[in-house]
Amino acid sequence: MSPPGSGDRVLVVAPHPDDETLGCGGVIQEAVARGAEIHVALMTNGDASELAVILGERELRLTPTAFIELGRKRQQESLRTLTSFGVPASHIHFLGFPNNGLTALWRLEHWPYSRLYRAPRTRVSLSPYRGTVTPHAPYCGQQVLSDLTAVLHQVQPNLIFVTDAQDIHPDHWATCCFLRYALETIAVRGAAWARSAQVYGYLIHWPGYPLPARVAPRLQLLPPPRLIEAGGEWLRLPLSLELSRRKLTAIRGYHTQDPSFDRLLLRFARANETFELLPTPGLEIGGAIRFRNEHGHRRRLGGVEMAGLRLAVSEQLTISAEVESSRRPIARGAYIALDVRGWDERGAPVVTTIYEETGGIVRAMRLDEIEVANLRIGARVQRGRLEIPRLPLLPQGLAQRELFVTCWGSVRDRAIDSAVVTPVRLHSPGGGDEGQ
Repeated sequence: MSPPGSGDRVLVVAPHPDDETLGCGGVIQEAVARGAEIHVALMTNGDASELAVILGERELRLTPTAFIELGRKRQQESLRTLTSFGVPASHIHFLGFPNNGLTALWRLEHWPYSRLYRAPRTRVSLSPYRGTVTPHAPYCGQQVLSDLTAVLHQVQPNLIFVTDAQDIHPDHWATCCFLRYALETIAVRGAAWARSAQVYGYLIHWPGYPLPARVAPRLQLLPPPRLIEAGGEWLRLPLSLELSRRKLTAIRGYHTQDPSFDRLLLRFARANETFELLPTPGLEIGGAIRFRNEHGHRRRLGGVEMAGLRLAVSEQLTISAEVESSRRPIARGAYIALDVRGWDERGAPVVTTIYEETGGIVRAMRLDEIEVANLRIGARVQRGRLEIPRLPLLPQGLAQRELFVTCWGSVRDRAIDSAVVTPVRLHSPGGGDEGQ
């Protein structure tokens, strides 16, 4: 993978302060050195880390004030690190949304302004931080979409780096959801630059990643073998020893995260950075597309273990889906969430449908901005597979033939990790341009 150069407009999107340096510290330094225009957007201020409050701040009283102060300090750490790399302060965009709350904002329960999310650690529903894209930003999905859309319009990037959809931290895959949905919203409305932008995913959280488990600036950073086996296009950006050492020094500067205690952070200073090219798949109307998600991390959580999703769209624009799992997918407080969104005139999502089993009956709970309705469907549950036939979820006015799919598993309302996060562009049979 070649580094960004003069003429490139680069946007790095990170869930928490320090993720931008762990995953993209080398990209950022290369972009600055080669004359690219570089911007960084941080979704949260990382204000829900109990360990950071106890160890980093030496504060034993876990009060809302302590967590908010932690968020302010983490904001300053990223600002200090990025400006030391040469990123102008005006190119650093803090959004100020709740740490560990991004999946809640993605779901429709907290999507509209009428249903704000209250962060359990800071106990606020509006951002308490200065210097955010929207002062006192309301904690809801519509505001996240609005702020990310504003940043994207300002930067108009041709290269975007965001946490990978397969990252097992819920804030990380939710960041990928919001970024790709915001970008696709702009593309649906006709912006050519949004349609052609390349999106790359970087991985932070994965069992045993990165290996080996020690500080090693001269060693390569390789994707987990399971993700390589599952497919996808993984690329390496080589870094000089000087750059990797500068990255190591920068990581040590995040004092609230106490890198000397959590040496996992220091492992990301390697001889390269690794990224997955995140494409937008095409689906022929009347055909099907299959997504894979190979890993066994969720076994110990006792819940859903998503292995794949087969999505089909009929000639009548109805959806059928088949979710694969290595265990029974719906049991003991666990459920499958299949989120299919389009765009109406306000750019809001159309529908989320959650499938759960109660007494042997599968219920589909269709969630929208007005109410929650329980709908019984003809789903067939068997060990290792959930078949969901003929769900007329696509909006009537889907003239642009675009949809956005997210599929994940949860246990007792705790989002585990996503199996699929992707825009899908429909096209007519035969590969013609009609309806694209």
